[in-house]
Amino acid sequence: MAERAGFEPAIGFKAYASLAVRYFRPLSHLSNGPNYTLSVLEYTMYLGIHVSSSGGIQNSIKNGEKYGVNSIQIMPTAPMRWATKLISDEEIEKFVNELENSNIKKILIHGIYLTNLARSDKQMFHLGKMGLVVYLDFAEKVAKEIKKRKINSEILGVCFHPGSQKELSYEDSLERISYGMQWVLDEVPGTQKLLIESTAGTGSNLGRTFTELKIMREGVKDKKRVGFVVDTQHTFAGGYDWINDINGVLSDMDREIGIENVKAIHLNDSATALGSNKDRHADLGKGKIGEKTIKDILHNKKLANIPFILETPALKSDTDTYKEVEVLKNLAN
Repeated sequence: MAERAGFEPAIGFKAYASLAVRYFRPLSHLSNGPNYTLSVLEYTMYLGIHVSSSGGIQNSIKNGEKYGVNSIQIMPTAPMRWATKLISDEEIEKFVNELENSNIKKILIHGIYLTNLARSDKQMFHLGKMGLVVYLDFAEKVAKEIKKRKINSEILGVCFHPGSQKELSYEDSLERISYGMQWVLDEVPGTQKLLIESTAGTGSNLGRTFTELKIMREGVKDKKRVGFVVDTQHTFAGGYDWINDINGVLSDMDREIGIENVKAIHLNDSATALGSNKDRHADLGKGKIGEKTIKDILHNKKLANIPFILETPALKSDTDTYKEVEVLKNLAN
């Protein structure tokens, strides 16, 4: 995220950054900053955003702190470059050192955008797998350090786009994705998970339905290390009606993939209509899903304790990111 020189956050940012791990409602704005009353909840809400790792992976932690969230999504390397080199122990130590002194509780690692595990092309398939190996290795090593140092934080896993049908048949493409995931899991033993992200179904992209996601997981031997990230915009564009049938969407989700296997929600509004199959995110409350439904999703008890992470257009601007986080917290209140 670009920072504007001399930018000063809204009054009281230090106060609400310190309370970022809780759920609060501002009462009044005083000359020395706002006072807050903490709402009583049955569970902790984890609210987050995608943050930049530019200049060093540890900076993603600093950016999460800066915007006052308790959860973040990161990409440890450049999103449009193949990742083939393991992340060094030195970089991991810097990241964990920063995490240890922060309020960040949940971290979702997002794979590079080039990955397509449905490819029959051996080089493309291997590069896609290796990118996941690099990120899963990072996740495992960070998780072990978290446990060793007794840090109250969690690595959720490595989220990735499964791919699109190209050279192979539909059935063979799904099987290829499952095979690729198992290969990655075999290369990186441990407990960290690969998390398949739901897609909008644009073109030949796979993962539009919960049934497709289920088939991908079922083809993996080590199922306990495979979970999901559900994107509200992608599923809406894929035909799931969050507005008029939220209970139906959650029922389908639970039946096909198990809500317990959903490790994060990408909370995005949609710039396109229901069933459009177009991947176009909108800022919260400014799209076709709308503020009311976003609020309903945030407060649905079936999704309790699952982190909500934004990937909205507002995050491209430093100033707008503060505003979008405020919108998120207001909707969560």
